Amino acid sequence: MEDEQFDLLPDPSYVRGFLRAYTSYLGLDPQLALDEYDSRFGEFGGGMSPEGLRRARERVAGRPRRREAQLLWLAIGGVTGIALLAWLGLGGSSSTPTQPVPGVPTTTVSTTATAPRPAVDLVFTGRGNRGSYLEVRNGSETGATVYSGVLVPGASRTFSFAEAAWVRIGTPSAIAITVGGEPLEITGGTGTFLITAAGAERLPGG
Repeated sequence: MEDEQFDLLPDPSYVRGFLRAYTSYLGLDPQLALDEYDSRFGEFGGGMSPEGLRRARERVAGRPRRREAQLLWLAIGGVTGIALLAWLGLGGSSSTPTQPVPGVPTTTVSTTATAPRPAVDLVFTGRGNRGSYLEVRNGSETGATVYSGVLVPGASRTFSFAEAAWVRIGTPSAIAITVGGEPLEITGGTGTFLITAAGAERLPGG
C-alpha cells in the first residue's frame, strides 16, 4: 500500500479495508486516505483486471502523492520531537560533574557567611555628687540623637547599637560605663568618644 501497488491485493474492497486499518494504526485520518484512494483509483476500482489496474496506476504515477507527503511531515515532526525531548531530558540537566578545562583557572566561590559584628550594649550610670552631662548618638556625630541631658547620680540609661555609639561626656569621672556588662573606664576631661565592643576612642577636638 505504501508503494500504491493496490493491484497486488486480492480485491478493491479489501484495499479499502486495509487502508482504513493501516491509517488508523498510524494515527492518521482513515477517511482522508480513502478519499485519496477514490480520487486516484475510483474510476477503475470496481472490477478491472490486474493488468488494467497496473496500467491505470502508471497513468497516475506522476500525480502528487499527498499521503506520502503526510507521512514525510509526520516523520519530520517525530524526529524533531524526539530531539527536543532528548535535549530537555539529557542535555538540560546532567548528573555528571563538570570537569575543569586544562589551562583555564577555576574560581572558587566561598559560601562562608560573614560573621555579624557584636552588638554594642551600653549602660551609663551617674555617680559622685553632681552627675554629668551626657549626649549619645547612633554610630557617629551625624547619627540620630538617642539621649541628651544631665545624668544625675544613681540614674542609669541603657542603649544598644549595631556597631558603635558616639558619646559626649561633660565629666567622665562622674559616669560609670559598662560595655556588654564589662566596665569601661574613661579618663580625662570633657570630650567626645566613639565606643564600640572593643572599647572607647577619644575623638579629635573632644
